Amino acid sequence: MKAVLVHRGSIAGLESHLAELDIRRRALSRPAPHAPKSPVTAFVELWDERKRLSTAIARWPGEAGAWWVEENLPAAYERNWPDGTQSPGVRLVSSVYRLAQHSREEFSRYWRNEHAAVALSYTIPVWHYSQNVVVEALSPDANEDGFAVLHFRSAKDMQARWANYPDEAKRGAEDAARFLDASRAWGATMVETVWGQD
Repeated sequence: MKAVLVHRGSIAGLESHLAELDIRRRALSRPAPHAPKSPVTAFVELWDERKRLSTAIARWPGEAGAWWVEENLPAAYERNWPDGTQSPGVRLVSSVYRLAQHSREEFSRYWRNEHAAVALSYTIPVWHYSQNVVVEALSPDANEDGFAVLHFRSAKDMQARWANYPDEAKRGAEDAARFLDASRAWGATMVETVWGQD
């Protein structure tokens, strides 16, 4: 099972809390240095049994939005760096909203299949791509349908993926417009720290 939590305000000691949390795997994404101002202060991913995650969320330090999600990994990095150290590269984290004419099931199916294929076809590949479809909101939310994480080996790769290949960028944007409402979404360039293993 996986849960996602999003902080919009400052919270002291979150990294220490995650380092000590008795949950199988934890990941903390924070705004990258020198990135544009982020709409969120932390994006947290937790993996474990539902009961253990529920307990952790009930005791969470600070105010955060929380969701159960179903994760799909069209691309996954092979982790070989130690717990508690910053993962290589940077990641683009964003909320995802479906167009009103699509059901959650239609949205999920298109995102995981057709759009994933487009995302994986760029000249500069995404190193790790996590699609998180919301199963249930655990707190008041803005009706998010999911959260996307595109992790790149470097900030240079992330920038060049779209800037250096405008035709690919256009194709990706056109495909996204078929099922996503980008006007409602937020996005942030972030760096990740991970504890625990799958």
